[in-house]
Amino acid sequence: MSRCKTLSKHTDESTSPIRRIGKDEKKPHRQWPDKKRLASSQNIPQPKPGEKNRIHSVLVALPVLMLMIGLFVYFKGESAQNNGAPVISELVNRTGQFKSVSEVSGIGRAKYYLWYTVDGNSKGVRINAEQKAILGVLEAGDELTLALTPRVAGSATLWAYRVHHDGVDLVVPPSTPNE
Repeated sequence: MSRCKTLSKHTDESTSPIRRIGKDEKKPHRQWPDKKRLASSQNIPQPKPGEKNRIHSVLVALPVLMLMIGLFVYFKGESAQNNGAPVISELVNRTGQFKSVSEVSGIGRAKYYLWYTVDGNSKGVRINAEQKAILGVLEAGDELTLALTPRVAGSATLWAYRVHHDGVDLVVPPSTPNE
């Protein structure tokens, strides 16, 4: 009972625990609003049936546009990798032990990788379908000498340019018309 009396004391403005600043009460733009304003009660015109809301249209179209741009960039880069000529100026020579040849499903056509180990670390290099058939004769642990090159300048994706095993070149560079 005494608790109710204590609460009722604090309800009138003169004894409120919230301190009021005199200048806030004098300026009308700094006063507390007389009631809450809900977003739904604001006077924003709603689109009529059959009418399009521009903001909604942009928000729906944006992810679709981003997806289309991403796919375009991906396919353009993959096309440059698959159809590009080796960049001989960035040729890298490595030696390692053959591990396996794998096929990864790509969009459009499969990607093939030659896996080899160097100091216990597995590394992969891209190969084409013809090279995959030739490298099928190798067994795990066979010593390989690899010449690797990207097909796009500055790319981190290396392709097999020459693969040498046991005195035989299994993968040879494509011949040019001048040779």
